[in-house]
Amino acid sequence: MSALQLVDDYKIYMGESHQLTFEQAGKKTEVTIKQCFPWSEPTEFLSLRDEKENEVFLIENLKDLDVLTRLTVEEYLKAAEFVMKVEKVLHIEEDVELREYTVLTEQGKRIFHTKLEDWPEFLPDGSILIEDLAGDIFKIENVNLLDPVSQKNLSPYVH
Repeated sequence: MSALQLVDDYKIYMGESHQLTFEQAGKKTEVTIKQCFPWSEPTEFLSLRDEKENEVFLIENLKDLDVLTRLTVEEYLKAAEFVMKVEKVLHIEEDVELREYTVLTEQGKRIFHTKLEDWPEFLPDGSILIEDLAGDIFKIENVNLLDPVSQKNLSPYVH
């Protein structure tokens, strides 16, 4: 175990199976972290969830945790982060109930789908998030910095 620390009467640490573990009153629960809104504040309102997606603890702000616990949570988040930065929007096509995006990311070409009623989310910093059907997040840092073809392809879906 590493970074075993007390948070009030809770412990948050990496267990022997390298799984984030939440412990209270001797009961250990392997957890994942889901960031609650707003996504523009990635260090606030982090929900620790068990295997059934039940919230077992809410971290209101990482800065409120002791140093070792905060580092453990930050390392977990970094490893679990799956936000792909979109560099180009190659094509967007609408089908019966889905919208198919073909984009170029830092990780290469990706094709993903959203429901037609799901629209890109604008963040206060001007970036755009798109969550696909699998729960992966695609981020456009700044629409104005995209190439003209990408801006044209994206324009019907952003205001």
